[in-house]
Amino acid sequence: MTSAADAVAEAHRREWAAVLAATVRVTRDLDEAEEAVQDAYLQALERWARDGVPDRPGAWLTT
Repeated sequence: MTSAADAVAEAHRREWAAVLAATVRVTRDLDEAEEAVQDAYLQALERWARDGVPDRPGAWLTT
């Protein structure tokens, strides 16, 4: 079984660029987008540990 921290690390490696790009498209501000993405990954650490890792981590991170 993969820990939430491992799953978040893997999602970061695989999804970070796409999540950031999607967030920049919404915010139109790179600094704001980077902060929002960082917050999303922090929330993922907490929620995935509690609720389990979602089937589509990238989708979870962008919603």
